[in-house]
Amino acid sequence: MLTMRSPKQLLKGFLVLTALSLFYNEFFIYYVTLYSCSYPGKAGEKEETLNALILADTHLLGSRNGHWFDKLRREWQMHRTFQTAMSYFRPEAVFFLGDIFDEGKWCPPEEFKKYRQRFDDLFYTGADTKVYVVAGNHDIGFHYSITPYLDKRFKDAFKTRSVQQIKLKGVDFVLINSMAFENDGCFLCKDAEKLLEKISSNLSCTEDECPGPVLMSHFPLYRESDELCDELDSAPGIDKMEKFRERWECISNSSSNLIKQKLKPRIAFTGHTHHGCRTDHDSFIEWTVSSFSWRNKQNPAFLLARFSAGSKSVSKCMMPEETTVYYMYIGFATILLLYCIKLRYN
Repeated sequence: MLTMRSPKQLLKGFLVLTALSLFYNEFFIYYVTLYSCSYPGKAGEKEETLNALILADTHLLGSRNGHWFDKLRREWQMHRTFQTAMSYFRPEAVFFLGDIFDEGKWCPPEEFKKYRQRFDDLFYTGADTKVYVVAGNHDIGFHYSITPYLDKRFKDAFKTRSVQQIKLKGVDFVLINSMAFENDGCFLCKDAEKLLEKISSNLSCTEDECPGPVLMSHFPLYRESDELCDELDSAPGIDKMEKFRERWECISNSSSNLIKQKLKPRIAFTGHTHHGCRTDHDSFIEWTVSSFSWRNKQNPAFLLARFSAGSKSVSKCMMPEETTVYYMYIGFATILLLYCIKLRYN
């Protein structure tokens, strides 16, 4: 039979277990999960190295799609993962591989400003980390719907170009706008082709003299499907067999060959598919990064990479799975129920 102090004990137990549940599932689990992750092995001792964090497809919701709780839940998950990663790994550069926003192609100017501010708040890095962003189809639209205004708005907001070359610690990076490689003479494609040619000339060297740039893109380079992908975060079974449509799921074969010919990349990083993949292009490896958001991927991941003038290495970090968090909440609820039963029959 319940004693007089049992209601107080019940309330106290409820509050303690609820607080522990929230603390673990909404904060501490990110530290537990990412603790086992680390940068890949160091480059040569005499080489200056760059530590980088690479992620894709955050798809921050706007005013049209999704429920307010959906937005809150998934943005908190991304925020906590990112800030935990910043605390653990302190990257010198962070690369966002497009589709930063879910509704960037639709939103009016005022909403876009708020969008941009939310991005800065959620993915705050501090002054010591450089942030680079490539455009995705959700940021400015697929090729057929991109206007000069949408293109300029994104470029101005993130200080980027259709094809952009940056140099960090002696390592060349080339960031491209995937939708600018349709080869149809549009305003975007003309600019991209000119910039690609110019950068190609700047990078001109023999294979022994330099290893080629690191390529960053939203769309993957051409491949038929994800059939050969065998990563922990790769597409589920039957989805791997779906054929990619050129210019929709990947850059066209002809444009991919042009990019390879002009840039001769040493390694490539792409997003867009929401699933992880490692593709061998004979002369280099392409890493497709899965979506950073639970909204698109139940078991998301990001990459840690270490670059030097003569080497590159990559490791994959799996993030907490959404189902794991649900199971943990169920576990805490079960403990609370057992606690109530114990009080009832004491």
